[in-house]
Amino acid sequence: AQWTYRHPKLNFPFYSSAAVTSDRVVLGGRDKLVHCLNRASGEAVWTFAARARVESSPLIAGTRVFVGSNDGVLYELDLATGRKTWDFTAGAPLSASPAAAQGALVIGSQDGVLYCFGD
Repeated sequence: AQWTYRHPKLNFPFYSSAAVTSDRVVLGGRDKLVHCLNRASGEAVWTFAARARVESSPLIAGTRVFVGSNDGVLYELDLATGRKTWDFTAGAPLSASPAAAQGALVIGSQDGVLYCFGD
């Protein structure tokens, strides 16, 4: 392994799969955080705090990160800074992972609803 990552204070597992770009690795944690790491070094670039576990695997689309949380919120984050740029509150936890195609974003919730955003 080139590097390993562990949050300096919190010791929670990662259930989400990582989204990877040429220089970033983004994943959700059971510590209620979305973690963005430097791909080369494994060092933390930023974290974003949700209100519940983040088991959803993030989706990177250009300069945006989309990720669901068990707090029932779909978050859009800025890839460079981790700042929230948009959110949508669903009726149930979002542990599923978002997917995108042809200008649309879809994500399923734990109450069986499939949400579609965009064209």
